[in-house]
Amino acid sequence: MTVSKALGKVEAHMNTSTRIRPVSDGGLKLESLAFITVPVVDVAAARDFYVRILGFEDKGSDRLPGFDGHAVLATPSHQYVVLAKNQGPDTSGTGVHQGYRVGHAARDAIAARLAQENIEVFTYREDRPREDNENFYFHDRDGNRLQLVRSETAGSPGVHALDHTVVLAYDMLWAESYYGQDLKLPVESRFGVRTADHARARKWAAGEESMAPGTRRLDKLYMTMGGQNEVPRANMQFYFTAGDSMFGIYLATKHQQEPPEQQVIGAPRTSFLVARADLDRIAGVLEKRGRLFQGPIDHPASGYYGASLYAKDPSGNFLEFCSRR
Repeated sequence: MTVSKALGKVEAHMNTSTRIRPVSDGGLKLESLAFITVPVVDVAAARDFYVRILGFEDKGSDRLPGFDGHAVLATPSHQYVVLAKNQGPDTSGTGVHQGYRVGHAARDAIAARLAQENIEVFTYREDRPREDNENFYFHDRDGNRLQLVRSETAGSPGVHALDHTVVLAYDMLWAESYYGQDLKLPVESRFGVRTADHARARKWAAGEESMAPGTRRLDKLYMTMGGQNEVPRANMQFYFTAGDSMFGIYLATKHQQEPPEQQVIGAPRTSFLVARADLDRIAGVLEKRGRLFQGPIDHPASGYYGASLYAKDPSGNFLEFCSRR
């Protein structure tokens, strides 16, 4: 008996076959992020913000399985943002955010529109070298933190592509085991594990650097040392390469309510684009490791993708691996 059998509840129109081909334990080749989920309270108001301010293309409502009320927005790179009606936990003080690629002119135009809306732009520093000079953050109407990352190849007047997304983990060893060992995604960078990282945290505590929320914390000591009862720390964070996108994991500083243990399909979730044959490979690896998953599941001809495999990591983050039609 395997954990992949009889998990969750799937849409009635889905094919629930879980047949698996023999697979090797090799690495998984992700093409990119397929879509990311942004939880919002009012889907219509959020859609207006993302279309009008950021230049996304409106692709309609309720187009993807596994969500309740939602809107689908597209980029010129054929990636999607799903605005899902989900009030969820408050992640405003955490490292959770989404990074979008824009051209230089597009970033200036978006900055002007944000100023007209009286939306503040923050110039936080980041630890990841790729983002060191990408200090452009703001919040949407629901408090979700967004980042604009400049790209020389982005010619769109608005957001061109999904650059990265970040989720939380309660145990970074479990997270690295799941993504790095089970799925064998390459680690682009790690932070919060070196003495130099904690030295930068002291600069943050002294007010010498403005760092993004979720990247630093103050740890209370069990005893006072030299009159000091708390120590600044760099919050641990990993970035994994996901094709031409990035997938970040930050250590959670407090516990959030997790979904039911056996639930595999849910929101918010992160979706990765893979080849159809890789769906069977992922299923084989997760089956071998005793991980929760469901699929591959074939979608109807009207769907965006040909098939999907659904999973959940050890911290309760919902994942989807999908193939093109």
